[in-house]
Amino acid sequence: MNFFLKIWQIIAPGRLIVFFRFILAPQSYKVRSKAVLDFYKKLDLQKEPAIIQEGIKFLKYHKYTPLPFKWTLKYEKYLPEVFYSEINQRFYVKFDNKNLYYPKHFTKTQVIWATRSILKEQDQQSPHLYLTEQFQVEQGSIVVDAGVAEGNFALSVVENAKKLYLIECDPEWVATLKVTFEPWKDKVIFVEKFLSDKSDETSISIDDLLEADAHEKYFIKMDIEGYEKKALAGMKKLIAGSDQIKMDICTYHYPDDLTQIESIIKKYGFNWNVSTGYLLFFQLNEEPRFRKALIRAQKS
Repeated sequence: MNFFLKIWQIIAPGRLIVFFRFILAPQSYKVRSKAVLDFYKKLDLQKEPAIIQEGIKFLKYHKYTPLPFKWTLKYEKYLPEVFYSEINQRFYVKFDNKNLYYPKHFTKTQVIWATRSILKEQDQQSPHLYLTEQFQVEQGSIVVDAGVAEGNFALSVVENAKKLYLIECDPEWVATLKVTFEPWKDKVIFVEKFLSDKSDETSISIDDLLEADAHEKYFIKMDIEGYEKKALAGMKKLIAGSDQIKMDICTYHYPDDLTQIESIIKKYGFNWNVSTGYLLFFQLNEEPRFRKALIRAQKS
């Protein structure tokens, strides 16, 4: 990070930093903020949940973000310690006391911003929080991480996993994840395909990835850009053959994801709950509403 920028972030008051980021926000952010504010002007805001009322107020004075809430401001000045590996030629940070690497083209500044984003997304108050005190990956579980991204979720559960399947197609991210998970290479399997309802040259279903075993415990995390419903359709054999399955399923990519995914897992016989809070995610041709972020489901 530029030396003067780092000093600015250390000494500048938080409100001043927020103000300048609001003023200098990209035009695309301003378009999104305006769409949300204009949409909710037409509604009776008092009938909306208090958390959405807070989000609307936040957007009036801050740049657009999928998490427009006061608790996120603590990350505005957070400066994670960034290291560089000469051997791997990559920047990395400490995450859960483990080395989390970034692709070679990432600058130190990009690493700082990406790390802030990870921590914000997995904050205890975040609607996108994968694991809670009551919902954990049990020791000895077979874990499937579909939508690996930087690998923070997989890294947080790798010690508990008997086997860890990482579903990732981007060659640059695969190369980086192999560096991150080198200490656990004996139990980490890379699958360079998309997770779907069928298997072919570019896709794979969970039923073709895993063999159902009634004695095994499974944990499946899906954050796959709206393909969650297809992935769920491709795991019927696993569900029929095992009663020890937990899942994190993202529900925000499309407006009807929540209701459709709830319908699917209900038919599969799962118990589930929806994470608290809301995420602000929408395409510009969709209603700019707040959405529920994920479902935690369990069959046991």
